[in-house]
Amino acid sequence: MKRLIAPAALLMLLAATACTTTTENANTGAGNANANASATATPAAAGPTQADIEARERQIWDALKAKNWDAFAGMLSDDFVNVGAEGVHTKAQTMEEIKKYDLTEYSFADIRFVKVDQDLAIITYTATEKSSFDGHAMPSKPTRATSAWVNKGGKWLAAYHQETEAGEMPATPGGANSNTAASANSNANTNANTSAANANANASASPAAAETANPIDREKKVWEEFKTKDWAAFATDLADEFIEVVPTGVYTKAASIDALKMMDASKYTLSDWKETKIDADASVVTYHVKSADGKDEGNHSTIWAKRGDRWWAFLHQGTPVMKK
Repeated sequence: MKRLIAPAALLMLLAATACTTTTENANTGAGNANANASATATPAAAGPTQADIEARERQIWDALKAKNWDAFAGMLSDDFVNVGAEGVHTKAQTMEEIKKYDLTEYSFADIRFVKVDQDLAIITYTATEKSSFDGHAMPSKPTRATSAWVNKGGKWLAAYHQETEAGEMPATPGGANSNTAASANSNANTNANTSAANANANASASPAAAETANPIDREKKVWEEFKTKDWAAFATDLADEFIEVVPTGVYTKAASIDALKMMDASKYTLSDWKETKIDADASVVTYHVKSADGKDEGNHSTIWAKRGDRWWAFLHQGTPVMKK
């Protein structure tokens, strides 16, 4: 689906992450355990399986391969969001462009699945294809693809799609890869250092404040925590299941937080904010990122969903702008 999300350079790693809150701490009393359990994002019980969503994702690709545009359109929600190197596109804009696309082969690998609740699921995978656009062959390099599926009136529809070209992670100034040595011990070290802080932050969070905060405000809050390196507060805004899609793969909260600690985001600027409702309790927030020197870093998106009184981030992905 490369023309849907045009190929570009490497993704700048910008998602938020941190370790999960635990209620199994031997030093935590029953009262604190109950407070944490109600504050943290707990897994939803019922809902779609990975097999269900993967089958639907393949149906979309099969419709593209067959050039069955009516079937393709019928599998997208009316407010479908398509984030790519050229910007954020609506369903109508996507349909206009997709008819120039010729897909002959495709395959999926490295499939990951997040069930947000019984009516919302996220699937991410590595897609490899043979295709052309407007008569010109497209690069065959794999892409990291993500889709969000929502149940609307008993029918499952794709509400969001984004792709990022696969590639190697740039080395840090010290010569270490931001997702190698640091992430090797991420689970042990991050959990040990931040679980207590996260537990206290969750227990003291104001439900009223959480209820009134909208997803764009939550995303801006995460960025402020990222810029000021307030990792404990940062952790309280992400669901336990949170994943980040980057060129080298898909990373958990713990792996991402180690990479973020090596970055200086204090001078990034964000613009073109937009919230698109996925359903009553979920939205995709899209925006554009520039570095301090004004260089375009890419188009970014985060899927936020509400559980209880809290909005939680479940996925973040960014796509660098297309080089002219």
